[in-house]
Parts: sequence; structure tokens; C-alpha cells
Amino acid sequence: MQPDESRQFPIGRWSGQLTFTSDEVKERIQQLNELPAMYRALTELLSDEALQRTYRPGSWTVRQLVHHVADTHQWHYFRIKHALTVSETQPGIFSDVTGWANQPDGKSLPVAASLAIIEGLHQRLAYLYEHLAAADLEKAYYHPFRQINVTLAQAIDMVVWHGKHHLAHIRLALN
Repeated sequence: MQPDESRQFPIGRWSGQLTFTSDEVKERIQQLNELPAMYRALTELLSDEALQRTYRPGSWTVRQLVHHVADTHQWHYFRIKHALTVSETQPGIFSDVTGWANQPDGKSLPVAASLAIIEGLHQRLAYLYEHLAAADLEKAYYHPFRQINVTLAQAIDMVVWHGKHHLAHIRLALN
């Protein structure tokens, strides 16, 4: 990572690990379960002024980051469900993250709405992953932003990384 990327990628870039042991998947499920409480603890009592802070010049606000995580983790959920129910890999959906973050709800809606989405969604994702067969973890979907096919094992890793990535951004903005 280049020095100027330290604020953009405070926990590093997503590794793109290709294979995962069952213990690694269980670890990601546990982390998936823990992330919503971390978001709530860090953001639910913030003032409007604090929610408007950014982690670097030109970046999204804390408020936009919380809404972005709710949006994109839903997209992952839909892609995962699609991969489990459709036999072919098709181009992904919902890839304009900046457009979504700049809509009125992304810019001014209280974060409580997205915190509730993140909590319920992560509960559903964790439950789903706990009940998948090993063969299901090899199913894949197309990720339009990264322009690659990702397995469902990689997908849970990506969702957890993404959640931690933006949590680090929020911490930077608040410090």
C-alpha cells in the first residue's frame, strides 16, 4: 500500500483470498455477527455535526458511510441468494455506490434506519452461511465493481472486510 492510501484503505485492501477452511468461514460468520453492534456503538448517538465529518478530503460523511454499508451489504445478500438459486453467473446489479450515497436518504436520513438494516441483514447473512453446505460456498456471482466472479466463501470475507474497512473510516473521521 502506498503512503497516500493509508486513509483510503486504513485496514489494507481486500486480499481476494481464493480458498477458505471451514474454521475461516466460521470466523467470518462470527465477525459478521459482531459488526452491527460495532456500528451502533460508534454512530447511534452522534450529533448531526459529527455525522457530517469525513475521513479525508472529498470522502463521504460518516452518515453516508453507514447508509453505504447498509446498501452494499444488501446487494451482497441479493447476489448471494441469486448465486444459490440460479445456475449461471450473470452480470451483477446495483453498482452505482456513489450515486446511491448522494441521494437524499444517504445524505440526511438519520443513521438509525441503516443501523437497523445492518443488524437484521447481518443476522440473516450469518444464519444463511451457518446453514450452507460446503459445496454451496463454491458457488459464485459476478461482482461488478471488482469485475470478477467471487465464490460465496469469498463473498462473506468481502462483506466482513467491507464492514471493517468503513468502520475504520468512521473512526478516522471521528478522531
